Order: sequence, then C-alpha cells, then structure tokens
Amino acid sequence: MTVVGVACCGSYDRDAVLTAVEKAVNAAGGLPPVRGKRVLIKPNLLSDLGADSSVTAHPEIVRAVCRMVLDAGGQPIIADSPGAGHLYTPKTLRRIYERSGMAAVAEETGAELSFDTGSAEVPCPNGTVMKRFTVITPAQNADVIISVCKLKTHMFTKFSGAVKNTFGVVPGLDKPVFHSRFVDQQDFSEMLVDLNELIGVDFVIMDAVVGMEGNGPMGGDPKFCGYVLASNSVYGLDYSAQRLIGMDPDQIATTAAARRRGLLDTVEERGDTIVPVQNFVLPATYAGPQRNTRLRRMILTRMQKAGRVYAPAPRVIQERCIGCGQCVRICPKKAIRLTKGKAEFDLARCIRCYCCHEMCQARAIDLKRGVIGELLHTLIR
Repeated sequence: MTVVGVACCGSYDRDAVLTAVEKAVNAAGGLPPVRGKRVLIKPNLLSDLGADSSVTAHPEIVRAVCRMVLDAGGQPIIADSPGAGHLYTPKTLRRIYERSGMAAVAEETGAELSFDTGSAEVPCPNGTVMKRFTVITPAQNADVIISVCKLKTHMFTKFSGAVKNTFGVVPGLDKPVFHSRFVDQQDFSEMLVDLNELIGVDFVIMDAVVGMEGNGPMGGDPKFCGYVLASNSVYGLDYSAQRLIGMDPDQIATTAAARRRGLLDTVEERGDTIVPVQNFVLPATYAGPQRNTRLRRMILTRMQKAGRVYAPAPRVIQERCIGCGQCVRICPKKAIRLTKGKAEFDLARCIRCYCCHEMCQARAIDLKRGVIGELLHTLIR
C-alpha cells in the first residue's frame, strides 16, 4: 500500500504553506532520515518564468521543504536542469534561480544553490527500454533526493507531476534525444519509469495550491486547486493528483506502466480529504474517461498510434512569434526553421512531441487537429 499525505492550502501565504507542507509530509509518514546528509531539493524549474505563471514550483513550497530539511539536520541543495530549450550552463541557472524565486529561498534559508553543470552516464541494467542515462552531477552526489513537483497538464504525457519532474535530472539539451527516440508516448512513459527507478527519489512533495490546466506544461493557464500532496512514492502521488483534477489514472501512461511493473498497487490518502477540482480543463490530447465499450477503446488506441491523423499539430500564431529560435533549438526532428523572423513548421517531419509548444514563452504556438482528427476526437470523447 502506498500512502499519500494530503493537506488543504488556500494560498501561498508563508505560514499557511509551511503548515500545509508539514501536515502533508507527516501524514505521509515523515521525511526520510536526512541528518548529516546532502539533500537534493529538485524543484520543477521548467523555465525562467516567474512563480505567478504556475510553470514552476512555487518558491514558498520549496522554502518550506528546505526549512524542514534544515530543522531535521540535513543540508538542502537546490538543483535542476531546466527544460530542453535552455542551455545547461551556470549563466542559465543563475537567471532561472533568480526569476523563479529559488535564489531568494537559498539566501533566506541557508540552502545551497547548485551551479554544477556536470553530468555522467549511469548504467540502468534493469531498465525496460533504457539501459543507460546521462544524469546531472548534483543528483549523483546527493545522499537523499526530495522532488518538489508542480501539478500541471502536459500535451504529450497528458499529466506532469512527480514522475515527469524526475526528467529534470537529464541535462537540458539531452532531453530532445529522448523525444526523437521514443516517439510513442507509451514508450516515452516507460522510459520515464526506467529513469525514476534508477534515480530512486526518496520523497516527493507536490505544489497543487495553484496548478496548470489546459495545454500545459507551459502553455496552459493557472488553476486554483488548493492542496499540498506528499509521499515516498512518485507513482502514488501522481495517482492521487490525477484523481484531484478529474483524470482517469489508467489513461496516464506513466501510472499504467507503474501498475504493470508492480510499482503501484493500493493508494491510501491520509490527512485532508481530496475533493476533485471542478471544471479543470484537461489537455487537448486527453480523450476523457474510458466510459464506453471495447470498440471505443480499440478506436482510441488505434488513433493514438496513428499520431498524425488524430494528434493536434503545432501551428504558429504569427502576431505572437518573436523569432527567438527556442523552438528551433529544441525540436528533435529539425522540423522548424525561422523564416523572416518567424517560426515555420515542416509538419511532414513533425512527430507531435510538442516540445516546441512546451518551451514557447511567447505562447506563439497553437495546437490544432485537422478535420478528420477533430471528428475522431468528438466520436471517442
């Protein structure tokens, strides 16, 4: 049985957050032993957008976690490799730490900010689809790893939470390689589970006070959810978070993969009661609960594998595009180029991984289905 600690939290007021984090952590059984240990605090730092964007873990949540680690005698070290559109350099980290509020957290608590951009290959002999990963040095050197994830939707994996947050231990520009290799989201999700089993996150805390709905993980909209969740299982925490926003966990490939491997069984929520968020907007790639027949499930499976017919395709919103080239750098299939200062897509090469949409801070990339795709989407909802 997996235990998930649940605490209501109505705002990012410092005292309210500290109370909620402590309640959720204690309900989940408490932090792992940290006294005298180097504790990696691995927040979701997808980009350099501020906390109000709901793209990154809120600094008040990270501050509360650092405070608990310090009080327990551990040394917190904040580190992450931001989204694949960013170079993994000390200069990039400095900018992201400042804009995300992590620099202020470190200054106020005494936590260490890591600027170590080293990495090395680590064997993963028990992996299902991956046998080696390149992992950032701070994750390799930590005695304890505590993940601080953000509740968000995700156009490719449908959901972004604890399991997806671990992908941040892969150096920035190495990430598109995985999208190129694992085009099918089922395979990509198996890779994420392999990575989580290799890294072995010791504890995870989710910022679900304000999550992201719609077409996340960057292009969605903030949505008040009002919770902090905690667990020693990344899979169990994601299961509870998916229920919170009205998703069917069996439709989330990472959760389904964890179940198949025997990594997730019964989930018990302790603390406050989870009340599903009303009118939470799910991503356009999510087909809804499997409420119909075997025929519907068969159609859904075939359409998801068909990809180009069913999946939305990226399109440029010309008036918003600033020609920054971030989408060009991140595209694993080199399907984007800049033409007259605007992004231009070669949809014949596009694999619908949505990395471009994920990293576009100008929100200049829309996702739309063709006529046949929209008809199929309507039929299987």
